[in-house]
Amino acid sequence: GFVPHVIIDTGRNGVVDMRHDCKNWCNIRGAGVGLKPTTETADPEIIDAYFWLKTPGESDGCSQTLPDGAQCPRYDADCGSEDSLGSGPNEPPAPEAGQWYDYQIKQLAANARLSPA
Repeated sequence: GFVPHVIIDTGRNGVVDMRHDCKNWCNIRGAGVGLKPTTETADPEIIDAYFWLKTPGESDGCSQTLPDGAQCPRYDADCGSEDSLGSGPNEPPAPEAGQWYDYQIKQLAANARLSPA
């Protein structure tokens, strides 16, 4: 029969319950980098690896207004959620997906949990 195997993306899961709504995914406020990439997992029968599928610090998507003040042509409303960086007061707007987001990487580093508890 089917024997499932998974790779768990730990690039932004170092903080438990940081979202108000689990459907929110874009540049999540309060997130931290999780476990370092490794094949040494808690359950090797099912979990093949922990891996950072997206480079920590790369934006998931843009705020409606870009850092330069222009409107983002690829704005996704999910990037304006109550949990998304750039949607709160005193937060810089998020750049387009894949671009470096300095504000986010500093948060991810400050909240990092690189090893199991």
